[in-house]
Amino acid sequence: MQQQITAHRTELVISGPTSPSVPVRLTSSVVTEVIRAARQSLLIVSFAAYGVADVIHELTNAAADGIHIDLVLEGSAEDGGTLRGGTGAPAAFASLRDHAIFWYWPAHRRPAAGNSRAALHAKIITADTHTALISSANLTDRALSSNLEVGVVLHDPNVIERLVQHFAVLMSPQANQLERLA
Repeated sequence: MQQQITAHRTELVISGPTSPSVPVRLTSSVVTEVIRAARQSLLIVSFAAYGVADVIHELTNAAADGIHIDLVLEGSAEDGGTLRGGTGAPAAFASLRDHAIFWYWPAHRRPAAGNSRAALHAKIITADTHTALISSANLTDRALSSNLEVGVVLHDPNVIERLVQHFAVLMSPQANQLERLA
């Protein structure tokens, strides 16, 4: 019974100002833990991404260990995404081009949202189907270290498997939602 409870626990991740209510765990530390926990695959979904040299280093190590990496990232407005001012999130991970599969949500497949398009705004990292971080933090240096960000680490394989499967379906040609970035 205790093993089941431990296997399905949820942990809070709160970066930024501290309080006596919750121990603060830097989101950057948790991101590293989740990446290192992967044995077969990583699914990483983020809106904004830049900087994050430590994350790129960890992902490079994971790829060298044979971990399959899917990166689902928002693009710049010029590329059909919704990020304004600068390069899209895929540029942050350019050094992983040969080690990961990059995915994007094409503009023509996004529903209209008033005068603009819907955004890929999720922030998720899953290690296989046993650990997941769902967070408000983008993959940026500031979000991972100094912003006030809140997230949860899940250890419930049933929930995580459904989350991973959702993105697997979106990546499938049948769903016709996400496309591989060439």
